[in-house]
Amino acid sequence: MDEATQQMLNATGFAPEQQERYLALERQGRREECVRMLRRQRCVLVDALHEAQRPIDVIDWEIHRLGV
Repeated sequence: MDEATQQMLNATGFAPEQQERYLALERQGRREECVRMLRRQRCVLVDALHEAQRPIDVIDWEIHRLGV
């Protein structure tokens, strides 16, 4: 496994078992399945981003409501 792939997998938040699965698929040339795993993880990350955004939206709304 190359260093760039390992860094990418770590940066995406893949669990160790997901990383092993991804690397096995990559070694087997199963690129479509790798892409499916990446897309699934992207959805997980986007959902987490939206959850983190909600309290910020509430704060922004309250600041706007206060008019200061």
